[in-house]
Amino acid sequence: MYISKQWLKQFIPELETITDEDIARSLTMKTVEVEGVEKQGEFLHNVVVGQVLSCEKHPDADKLKLCRVDIGTETVQIVCGGSNVREGMKVALGKIGAKVRWHGEGELVELVKAKIRGVESYGMICAADEIGLGDIFLKQDEAEILDLSYIEAPVGTPLADALGQNDVIFDIDNKSLSNRPDLFGQYGIAREVAAIHKLDLKPYEVPTIPKGKGLDLSVSLEAPEACLRYMAVAIDGVEVKDSPVWMQERLRAVGIRPINTIVDITNYVMMELGQPMHAFDVAQLARNKKQGASVLVRRAVEGETFVTLDEKEHVLSSEMLVIADQEKPIAIAGVMGGKNSEISDTTKTIIFESATFDAKSIRQTSTALGIRTDSSTRFEKSQDPIKAEVGLKRAVELTLELCPNATVVSSVFDEGVWQVAHGPLQVSLKFIQEKIGVEIPRAEILDILTRLGFDVKEKQDVFTITIPSWRATKDISIPEDVVEEIIRMYGYEQVPSTMPVASLTPPPKNALRALEHRVRELLAYEGSFTEVYSYSFNAPELLNGVGENLDDYLELENPIAKDRPFIRRRLVYGLLEHVEKNVHRFDTVKMFEVGKVFSKHEPGDAVINGEPERLPKQDTLLGAVYAKKGDDLPFAELLSVFEQLCERLGVSAQTQKSPVFEIAIAHPGRYADIVVSGTVVGYITELHPAQQERFGIPYRVALLEINLNDLLSLVQEKEQYEPLSLYPAVERDIAIVVERSTEHATLQQAIQEVNPLIVAVELFDVYQGDTVGEGKKSMAYHVVYQSKEKTLEAGEVEKVHREVISMLEKKFGAEMRK
Repeated sequence: MYISKQWLKQFIPELETITDEDIARSLTMKTVEVEGVEKQGEFLHNVVVGQVLSCEKHPDADKLKLCRVDIGTETVQIVCGGSNVREGMKVALGKIGAKVRWHGEGELVELVKAKIRGVESYGMICAADEIGLGDIFLKQDEAEILDLSYIEAPVGTPLADALGQNDVIFDIDNKSLSNRPDLFGQYGIAREVAAIHKLDLKPYEVPTIPKGKGLDLSVSLEAPEACLRYMAVAIDGVEVKDSPVWMQERLRAVGIRPINTIVDITNYVMMELGQPMHAFDVAQLARNKKQGASVLVRRAVEGETFVTLDEKEHVLSSEMLVIADQEKPIAIAGVMGGKNSEISDTTKTIIFESATFDAKSIRQTSTALGIRTDSSTRFEKSQDPIKAEVGLKRAVELTLELCPNATVVSSVFDEGVWQVAHGPLQVSLKFIQEKIGVEIPRAEILDILTRLGFDVKEKQDVFTITIPSWRATKDISIPEDVVEEIIRMYGYEQVPSTMPVASLTPPPKNALRALEHRVRELLAYEGSFTEVYSYSFNAPELLNGVGENLDDYLELENPIAKDRPFIRRRLVYGLLEHVEKNVHRFDTVKMFEVGKVFSKHEPGDAVINGEPERLPKQDTLLGAVYAKKGDDLPFAELLSVFEQLCERLGVSAQTQKSPVFEIAIAHPGRYADIVVSGTVVGYITELHPAQQERFGIPYRVALLEINLNDLLSLVQEKEQYEPLSLYPAVERDIAIVVERSTEHATLQQAIQEVNPLIVAVELFDVYQGDTVGEGKKSMAYHVVYQSKEKTLEAGEVEKVHREVISMLEKKFGAEMRK
């Protein structure tokens, strides 16, 4: 919303003593947010009113003209391409030094003396958009220049003064005044500015509407629940013409395009007072039996169609409120008028409407129809019913002023059921000071509330506060609202900042959640795995297909997805579904999930503390899958990743054969339990080839599941840090052929125990085939040697390396591969 300083000065004569910056800052700090301040004449420097004395064809250009222009102090020669330039025309002339935008586009360009087609030009006859006035003066032709022949200002007058473009405009953020319907008009903002700066505010005085007769005006309020107050009056003899320059300037300053006297009056009252108005052409209304005008405030008929002023047709519903004559709707109440009753050049008799419509009804109608107007915006904020009467009086006053032959020809209709919640509120001085935390003097509190329009009486440190009508519409209703008024005017910046006194007790540590976060970080950041989230529900077809017994699963009575009624007991099935969706797009798929599973036959936490009834056990599992095109040993890769994870968690994991498989989809020759500190915490396996085909996965997949609840008690609380060696490591590779039954964990441990210089043993290849013999397999390791005391010599490394080979040959019957 735009606020005009010139308009504010009409109500606050002393406002000139306050700088524009102070006004903007004080409003922002105490009332509403000012988003910007625009000084209108800022871009019209060196632009004056000129008059074309002669206009001749350019000697060397068909579309250019050579003009002599009087600018008051001298006559200058201008080369102009304007399509409408003519002799005697008043124009906006940019003198040398003025800044303009060529054709209204690009950056500002400073005018200098120039030769155009061989003829010197001393300035520029400007189009409206070239000097920032394109929104005010709309062009009919691309080459049209600004025609100022209608203004009376003498030639040489600065254009800013001639057009009244010497105002200061404050751009207010509408969102910051959503709870303040009283601020949606210039007078409401003036009231705030006067209160903030302790300036005198002129009362908003309007004359009583003269009694009239001649037109039988009847109004029927059929929906009082949606219209709190409805007022109307008829005026005859109006003149529909251009409104006076002062009114046009005021309207343009606040972003409203002038149209004609009657429409401009309704907009003027709305922008000045914040009270939306509307005018109907009586000649277009259906006449009643007495040849008068009848207005009905009623609900729309379901499916009724209506064409609004913007020439768009809308289908109405029975919840919407309309203004109608005896035959048809003539306006959507509080939103927009109709094409069938709009003011035209031939209008002679009008009905002014000034009403207070229900905020909820207007909001619902506006939203349903997709129409947002200045009128609906104000009604949605809950208008003060008293403003309906003040607005009507102001509209009649302006009409009689601008249309000398106009007369009131009907009684003033005023109907509705409404009341103002004036209070009073009882607020104690102690309550105010406790809420604010600062002892504001009693006299200052009284002064603040009085300046804001409250009527205040005090007795024994208790204030009895009567709320003004403009603040009583869902704005001020409780003592805390009054406190807010006092502190904002006193100044939030005057309240000292202090830290609250409170005990900062850290919450109990959730060890399981901390472990979950740590596992996620390690797998994602160090293992390059992608975390996924699967449904917590399984389909019976999937469970039957993987050999699960449905009796082991909890079934929901009312599942979210009807095809997935069972709550999961494992994570791997959801992970395998993700693998199938991604393996056809990526050569490598590395995924994990951390989530809860639900065990039907094991009791968990109590439903109610102290009661015997138990929930199903809900352990948190880690599930992971790995598949890579061309990798025939995904089992070894996934195991290596998990071993690194355990190392970072401070535990040592081993694998052991298990006679019983945890899941039916496991590969019979590639399955092992994962053991940590003697406790089985999960399993690792490869997917059975038959199940691999069933899931539609083209190559081998390794998968594991770890119970984090079981792992939690085995994870060391504190990690042991060892300093890095200052001396370089030496890496040697070793490849051996051993029996297929030989386990990697056993080999790895045996190698590490040979000598303290061996700091790491990493399996990097496993091969089974005809070249290594039946019942045999080839295993290749990186063996890392390093000392914390010195740089190892080649002979020292070679000696220990031979000890490793000797141990492998004696203990495991290993054969070295060359």
